[in-house]
Amino acid sequence: MKKYLTIGEMAKIHCISRQTLIYYDKIGLFKPIYTDENSYRYYSLNQIPSLREICFLKSLGINLKNIKNQIQNRNLSNAISLFRRQEKNVNQKIEKLIQMRNAIYNRLQIYADAISPKDNLYKPIIKKIPERKVAFQSFQNKISREELHLTTMKLLNENKSLIAGNFGTIIRESQLDKKNLFEGAGIYITFPASDVEITNAFILPEGEYACMYKYAMPYETTYLEGLIKWVKTNNYRICGNVVDSCLLDTTFYKDDKSVDFCELQIPVKKEQS
Repeated sequence: MKKYLTIGEMAKIHCISRQTLIYYDKIGLFKPIYTDENSYRYYSLNQIPSLREICFLKSLGINLKNIKNQIQNRNLSNAISLFRRQEKNVNQKIEKLIQMRNAIYNRLQIYADAISPKDNLYKPIIKKIPERKVAFQSFQNKISREELHLTTMKLLNENKSLIAGNFGTIIRESQLDKKNLFEGAGIYITFPASDVEITNAFILPEGEYACMYKYAMPYETTYLEGLIKWVKTNNYRICGNVVDSCLLDTTFYKDDKSVDFCELQIPVKKEQS
């Protein structure tokens, strides 16, 4: 049996590149047993377990600095400590991936809603909508396109560790019969993970909603006024804040950037006859 392995042979055994072994040598992580006068690196068969462990630790996502510290200070206590820390890191990544998966599912649901309503455009319908926990930020200035964008970004930045889902505008029920309709109004953003901690949390309750699909910005109130009239005419009463849910924003439209495709949602209850 050969006494030494060349760098190519050692690399092949561990399914890594020669360049990786050269780099490990340079940073002092894994050095050849000797280097000849031509700078050729040679390794002992007895070094295989050490490199195998390095490759294993790297496959777990542990960085080279921590791997080097582990190899140079190898004992059971240090190994357990390293794996406990990495277990925590992996669990955090799993939670983030779950949030990402939920955000993808949520966005697909929004797009499905945006595809389906062509026959119901501008037509009031009653829908059952589940409870939504959202982040909320009131407008600081008069509502406008710019104020919508800036308030949305402020809210996203306050919750930047989370992955956002749907967004839109909330209009206070108490303002519906007043001239200053948008006093106390603001932007909401949903977050698909229900158990996450949200800054400025706000609950949109489960229940029946009078809904209408529309092409319009939240500050264009014609369709809201029409839906409110329909609610009253059809013997419903409003029982909460109005939601103007953005399904497709202006990034979807090349020719007309002026409006979003949205769904108005007004929580209602049927009046007793």
